[in-house]
Amino acid sequence: MKNAITPKPLGLYLLLFLLLFLAIGGIYGGMMLITDPSGQKIQFPPEIIARLPFPDYLIPGIILILGMSILPLLTTYGLWFRPNWKWPKFLNIYPEQHWSWTFALYTGIILAIWINVQILITGAIGQIQPFYGLYAVALIICSLLPKVMRYYRI
Repeated sequence: MKNAITPKPLGLYLLLFLLLFLAIGGIYGGMMLITDPSGQKIQFPPEIIARLPFPDYLIPGIILILGMSILPLLTTYGLWFRPNWKWPKFLNIYPEQHWSWTFALYTGIILAIWINVQILITGAIGQIQPFYGLYAVALIICSLLPKVMRYYRI
């Protein structure tokens, strides 16, 4: 891993912004679904719930909080401070990279899967699915920028 005086690449700041914005949206959406599992607060059509494998939006809200807010926040912290934690290394399939870089890539992939499953199960509810589909691509691209990858190489 590079020492602390190596300047952070510009693409990293974009990646950090994307992760933080995703976390804010994940907290908002997840809390809306948890506090109102009917989905009425965020104006989900009532017929959508019948297509879900859950009785209401509580479980999707919890998944949203975990996957789209806690994971991006943890990843942002890891990217900025590069802590040498042992437990995330267990989940890192790229041992030559710091775990936070891999988690950033995971976040983009998880978002892409989340949106595709959402579209498959519920259909497109509006413009939010295409937005977050492109958002997932942006996260993946920013993670794969050569300077960002080099910065997190161990």
